Amino acid sequence: MKANKEVGRAAALLVLQVGLLLGAAPIRAQQPTQLVAQMQAQFPGEKAVYLDYRTDLTLELKGDSVMILARHHQDMLHLDAQSVAYASDRAFNSHFSRLQKLEARTMVPAGNSYKAVKVTDFKEKFELQSGIFYDDTRATTFSFPAVSPGARTVTDYTVRHPDPRFLAPFYFGAHVPMRHAELTITAPRSIKVNYKLFHVENTPISFTKQEKGNLIIYRWTAENLPSPPRDDDGPEAAYYLPHLVYFVEEVPSVAGPPRKMLAGVPELYNLYASFVSNLDPKESPALHKVVDSLVVGAKTEQERVQRIYYWVQDNIRYVAFENGMGGFIPRDAGQVYAKRYGDCKDMANLTREMLRMAGIKSYLTWIGTRDLPYRYSELATPGVDNHMITTYEASPGKYVFLDATNKYMPFGMPSSFIQGKEALLAIDGKNCKVVGVPVMEKDSSPISDVSAVKLDDKGGLRGKGSLQLSGYAKVRQSYALDGLDQQQENKYVKALLERGNNKFFVDSYKVSHLDTHDKPLTIDYEYRLQDYVQKLDDEIYVNLNLEQPYAHDKIDATKRRLPRVNEYAHQNRTRTELEIPAGYDVEYLPAAAESHDPLFGFRIKYERQGNKIVQDREVYINYLMLEPKQFNQWNAGIEKLNAAYRETVIFKKKRV
Repeated sequence: MKANKEVGRAAALLVLQVGLLLGAAPIRAQQPTQLVAQMQAQFPGEKAVYLDYRTDLTLELKGDSVMILARHHQDMLHLDAQSVAYASDRAFNSHFSRLQKLEARTMVPAGNSYKAVKVTDFKEKFELQSGIFYDDTRATTFSFPAVSPGARTVTDYTVRHPDPRFLAPFYFGAHVPMRHAELTITAPRSIKVNYKLFHVENTPISFTKQEKGNLIIYRWTAENLPSPPRDDDGPEAAYYLPHLVYFVEEVPSVAGPPRKMLAGVPELYNLYASFVSNLDPKESPALHKVVDSLVVGAKTEQERVQRIYYWVQDNIRYVAFENGMGGFIPRDAGQVYAKRYGDCKDMANLTREMLRMAGIKSYLTWIGTRDLPYRYSELATPGVDNHMITTYEASPGKYVFLDATNKYMPFGMPSSFIQGKEALLAIDGKNCKVVGVPVMEKDSSPISDVSAVKLDDKGGLRGKGSLQLSGYAKVRQSYALDGLDQQQENKYVKALLERGNNKFFVDSYKVSHLDTHDKPLTIDYEYRLQDYVQKLDDEIYVNLNLEQPYAHDKIDATKRRLPRVNEYAHQNRTRTELEIPAGYDVEYLPAAAESHDPLFGFRIKYERQGNKIVQDREVYINYLMLEPKQFNQWNAGIEKLNAAYRETVIFKKKRV
C-alpha cells in the first residue's frame, strides 16, 4: 500500500515544484554554438543542463500576517535531440501556493544570438496523485515550441504563499545538471528567518547575509552541480540531494511580544493542536451503540482496543482528500462514521473517539512516512509530517501505533512505511510528546512454504503444498490479491508460486484468510513442473532449490551510487519433502550450508527421513536501507547463497 500523504500535504505538493525552481545568474554573452560546446564538455553525456536555477522570495508584513511572493526563473539549455523529452513542463497552483503569473518561451539559436518564440497554449487541470480521491492542486501544463539541440527553454513564474508555515524546500539539484543555482530571501529585520541545510557535505554552497535599510537579504548559491544518481529502489530525493529548508521562526505582533511561528516542536504542536481544537465534542449515539456492542465480552483493555481497531479497518473505507486546510483538519467522528469513509486524519480521529467511548485513552498522532528523512529534533515544520494515526499506550512507555487506513495491518504492528520514524503524540490541548516507532524484527513477517513433491515418469515433478504469509508479507500480498477477478487472480497466484523453470503449471489452488485478522494468508496449491529432473545413465539429479530468491541480486558496486531501500525485514522458510523414486537409493546428499550476517543470511539443511529427502531452508533480509558501503558485504552473502543453490540431490539405481 502506498503511504498516505494528506497530512503535511501542502509542503509535499510544493516539493513537486523542484523541477521548476530553476534559477539564474546572468548569462555571460556567448554565441549559441560556443555555449553548447562548453556545456557538453563540462557535462558529457547529458541531454540538457539548467544554466540558471533561481528562486527569489520576498516576505512582507501586513498587520500580524506575513505574505510571501516567490519569483522563479529557469533556463534550460538543450544539448542533444533526446532532450525533447523535456519540452513539456507544468506549474502548480493550490491553496498554499497560488500561481500569479506564468510566462515561457523557447530561445532558438539565430546566428550569434537567439530568437524568442513564446509559449501561447497553457492548459489548466486538476492534478491528482495516486491514491488521492480529491485534490485542490491544479497544474498548468504547456509545451515549448521548436525544441532542438542548442535551444534554450525559459520559464518565469510567480507564486504567492498566504501562509508562511507551508513553504517548499529549495533543492540544489534536479534531473539534469545545473550550472548555477540560487535562492534569495528578502525579509524585514523584524521577521526572524531560519533554515537548515541537508546533504551539503560535498556541495560547496556560498552564503551571504546583507543588511539593506530595513531589510535583510539572505542568499545561497551553488555552481556546476552534476545530475543526481538514477538507481532503482533508491530513497526519495530528500535523503541524498543537497537542499535547504527555510522557515519563518518569529514575526512581530501589532500589539504585544513577537509571535513564535516555527521555532521548535512546541510551536509546531500549537499549529497542529489548532487543527483539532474545534472538533465537535457531541457524541454520535449511533457510533456509541457500535462501540458498546464491540466491547461486550472483551476480557482485557487490549482486546477492546483490538476490536475497535479492526472494526474501523473493516468498515471505514480509506479515501484521501487534499483540499487546502481540509488536508490538515480531521472531520468529526460522527460524520466519518455516518459516511463510512475518510482519509487518514479522519480515521485516526474516529479511532481515537471510539476508544474514548470505550473508556480507553489514546492520542492523535502526526508522523512522517519513510519518504521523509527528517526528525523533530533537527526540523520542526509541517514538512516533517505527511500522515496521521492513533497511538494507544498499552503500558507506561509501551505504544501501539494504530493505522486503520491499512486494512490488512495486524494489531500491534506499525505500518511498514513509518518504521523507525518519530511520532508526535497529542497528549492534551497544550502538551505533546515525541516517541520513536520501532523497526519490526524479521521474524514478525515470516513466509512459510511447505510442500511434498515426487518425480513423474516424464522427467518432471508433481507437488502439493501450502504457502503461509504473516505480518507485512501478508499485508503486501493481500493488497495485491484484493479486488482481482478470477483470471487476474489465477495469473497472480501462478507468478507468486512459480518455481523451477518456465514449464511450471498450477493445477489448483485455494486462498484462505485474506480478510481474516490475526491468521496467516494461506494458499494451498497443487502444481506440475515439466522437464526439470535430469537423468544420466542410472542416476537422477534433482535440485531441491526449486525457487531461488535473491540468486540474481548482486549489486554492481562500481556503478550504483544510491542506497537501496527495502520495505520491511522478513524471513522466508521453505520445507520441501521429496519422495525417493522407487528402485533408487540416495547416492549424494548435499552438506548443510549457512551464512549469518546482520543484513542477510541463509541456512540450508538436507536429511533423509524414511523414504523421503527433506530440505529445510531459511533465507532472511534484515535491513530497511542498504548503504553503498555495505554492498560488498551483501554481494559476499549472495555468492555463498548461489553456491548453496547449485547443490543437487543424486539418486542411483539399485543393483538387482
